[in-house]
Amino acid sequence: MTSRPRFQIRTGLGRALDVEHRSNRFVLAAAVAAGAGTLLFRWATEADDVWLWAFRAGAAVFLAWAIGRELDPDDTASAGVAAVLVIPLLALGAPSLASAGAVLVAARIAVRTTGVSAHWIDGIVLTAAAAYLGSQAETWPALGTLILALGTDRYAEPPGADRTLVFAAMMGVAAFVTAFWVADTLEWTQPTVAEWIVVGVVAAGGFLAIVNTQTPTSRADLHPGDLSETRLRFGRMLGLFTLVVGLIYVGGPSVTGLTPLWAALLATAALHYFRTYRSRTAQPPM
Repeated sequence: MTSRPRFQIRTGLGRALDVEHRSNRFVLAAAVAAGAGTLLFRWATEADDVWLWAFRAGAAVFLAWAIGRELDPDDTASAGVAAVLVIPLLALGAPSLASAGAVLVAARIAVRTTGVSAHWIDGIVLTAAAAYLGSQAETWPALGTLILALGTDRYAEPPGADRTLVFAAMMGVAAFVTAFWVADTLEWTQPTVAEWIVVGVVAAGGFLAIVNTQTPTSRADLHPGDLSETRLRFGRMLGLFTLVVGLIYVGGPSVTGLTPLWAALLATAALHYFRTYRSRTAQPPM
């Protein structure tokens, strides 16, 4: 008697979270600790939205770690540092988990850490996500980054599948419809002094992360090939692109909403220089 083949969903964007890896165990513990700490702090201070903020804090830690894994795939320490850096950045205000999630997927598409392009099931999910993001004007900068990453996947090196162009068009149409019919008008908001400081630091850190991009040694998850330096650099460039577009179109709320991305960019730059310093000091004297 022959067994039936198991039904499997083919995805080019999903990545497993194996708890056998120390970095994965760390982020799960860090996310829970951040959520619990936020819960206790807001209870003690009698603040509003206690449970919502606890969830936001835990999710922001995880998203910062996940974006860091995409932007610096060779060093899990960058992701760990990003997970820690995002915690003080939450003092700016509530992060936009939808925007941070969109940027995470954009980075994964650009760097292609899975090794394969998005499949049709991914295209359907991304189109639905674009429809939702299009209805929320404050998420448009991250949405634009996501569509840009998918639309350029076919022309990256190595090139992606032709179907990604179809997916990008589907997302654009879905986002336009909901943006036109559902989204409210968004007025530009002047960033605070603290937000301007974050913008300056992130811009410098992001630039350093881009110019110091090196050929990654990590291999893709689902394909027997190494990751591309060109794609990795482009993924980091998308982070700065999101910063500029968000600042121009949204203003201060964009700085507050994408703190997981800023933490990942800063961690990527900082860990590059830390590794360089450590390698130099480890060399024996001449």
